[in-house]
Amino acid sequence: MAMLKPRTGARLSIEEFLELPDTFDKRKMELDAGELYIMPRPRIGHQYLQGELIWHCKSYFKGFAEPPAELFHDVIVALSLERRILLSPDIAIILQGGRAVVTEMTVEGAPDIVIEILSSDRSRDLVRKLRLYAEAGVLEYWIFDSLNDTATLLELRGGEYVERGVLDVSATLTTPLLPGLAIPLAGVFRHPRRPARDSR
Repeated sequence: MAMLKPRTGARLSIEEFLELPDTFDKRKMELDAGELYIMPRPRIGHQYLQGELIWHCKSYFKGFAEPPAELFHDVIVALSLERRILLSPDIAIILQGGRAVVTEMTVEGAPDIVIEILSSDRSRDLVRKLRLYAEAGVLEYWIFDSLNDTATLLELRGGEYVERGVLDVSATLTTPLLPGLAIPLAGVFRHPRRPARDSR
């Protein structure tokens, strides 16, 4: 491939995107309508929250002989091959019997739940990705805000997201898509091992 140093804004085909050398850390790259977007590397606090949410979800799955869903993190999700939209959510959950298909390199189609942890480019998660996930049919979109210690839960109704709630540290996160899942947010946001937050 001729491009040696990918840059945000470069136009790529799906094949070119997937063939980018691993040294470019593809987990932090997305293709949005054929345009490359390189995300800032997640900070320690972001990685901590991601790890805690993964732990809670996987602990819930272990309570089933046949887990009701699969969880992926930092995976490439091909929301639309035709429109060349390949995103990399922090966490993607696919229910058993869901529409998304797991391939060797990507998840093709809409996961049932997508989780994003806001970072430096907050508007991308709050505006652009919100619209793309809704258009693709992602049933629930959870947005974690580590600056304000909140989790906003959005559910898809009539092709648009409706806010089910904005949860603070006193709340417990649940979803009708995964009955019995209960994530106490005090244990996530106020955990004694949580790294010190920056002021972004």
